[in-house]
Amino acid sequence: MRSRGLALAPCAALAAASVALAAGPAPVALPQLLAKQIASARASGLPVLIPSRLAAGLPASHLYGSGGRSAGGYLIDLGAAPGCGDANACFVAAFGGGHGRLAFATRVALARGISGSFHASTCGASCAPATIEWHEHGALYTIQFTAGRSTMQALADSAITAGPR
Repeated sequence: MRSRGLALAPCAALAAASVALAAGPAPVALPQLLAKQIASARASGLPVLIPSRLAAGLPASHLYGSGGRSAGGYLIDLGAAPGCGDANACFVAAFGGGHGRLAFATRVALARGISGSFHASTCGASCAPATIEWHEHGALYTIQFTAGRSTMQALADSAITAGPR
């Protein structure tokens, strides 16, 4: 997972991604696309929560998963290039599970009565994706993606209602 608020990408790329999201292909099925990473993440011992679909602005054939189990949990990255990992130029989204506290002041209501926290995408000399996080199953879950609050809440709700993968 990127450091909170430090995931950087050029603002021009952020604007281009926003346009692509509006006109892009149908949402991709994340459990199928990230099956290998989800299998690895299960070894963390935490339930793996991933949204069912993501409107990434690219077809599934142009998206690549990486990651899996990590120290103290799991981290699954979705990129627009093979082996992207955490690189800013090809970052699409990240999904993580671990331990910790909610880090952001903006509270959001999520599915099943869960309260989470949200931090909007920020830009200065470069941009960071929006982050939403919540506690469930004794763990802290996080999603990072360049989207607004309602989309981020919908992604978290999808992960929560779908249950462990």
